[in-house]
Amino acid sequence: MAEARVVLVAGATGLVGQAVLAALLAADSSATKATANPTSAKMAPEVALPPEVHALHVQGRRVPIITHPRLHLHAVDFAALAANPHIPALPRVDDVIITLGTTIAVAGSQQAFRAVDHDAVLTTARAARAAGATRCGVVTAMGANAHSQIFYNRVKGEVEKALQEMGFATLVIARPSLLLGERHTLGQPARPAESLSIKAFQWLAPVIPANYRARPGADVARALVRAVLAGQTQGTPKVQILKGDALKA
Repeated sequence: MAEARVVLVAGATGLVGQAVLAALLAADSSATKATANPTSAKMAPEVALPPEVHALHVQGRRVPIITHPRLHLHAVDFAALAANPHIPALPRVDDVIITLGTTIAVAGSQQAFRAVDHDAVLTTARAARAAGATRCGVVTAMGANAHSQIFYNRVKGEVEKALQEMGFATLVIARPSLLLGERHTLGQPARPAESLSIKAFQWLAPVIPANYRARPGADVARALVRAVLAGQTQGTPKVQILKGDALKA
């Protein structure tokens, strides 16, 4: 019989995070939606709650729209972690999936962006590792490179590098380009530049290399969940990078 696992999801009310939660709970009749939201139903990939997943812990500022008897909420203000890099002690955690992310425009400055996309991600990962996590999944971005001259890509690359040094037996890194989904229905701020880019990318899709095509957030979530739960739980650390067609449904 498979060992009972406890999964932590950080950023579960965002575009990909909401879909990660839905992916883990989609086939479980105990899961219900806390609010009527037709978009959430569209986002839920058909992934059964694996029998080895015993409980789900969620970190975030808001309550997820999905409720479940095995889902436990931990209130965390990720934007404040740069000033106070501390998360209350977690219960035992076996796997962590981190889908935190914003944009410089939404955050208001490079410093505020880094506080979420770098500091909060790494603080969460360290807390999960200290609580026993051996498998980690994270969403970064296409072009992530710790040595990039582009600030956004450099921050994402620095996150990947730091995570690889934490000793997870399995580290799955999803590197999507643009993400497709209706953010406004999740209560997220509008991202005008992203919307314009998505329209351009969709029009040019036939000639854009697979790695750079826009992907639905639900597809990214499903690929990430599957890879993390299929990963090894011990042994020499293994890193898997998902991009392009590896992020297709």
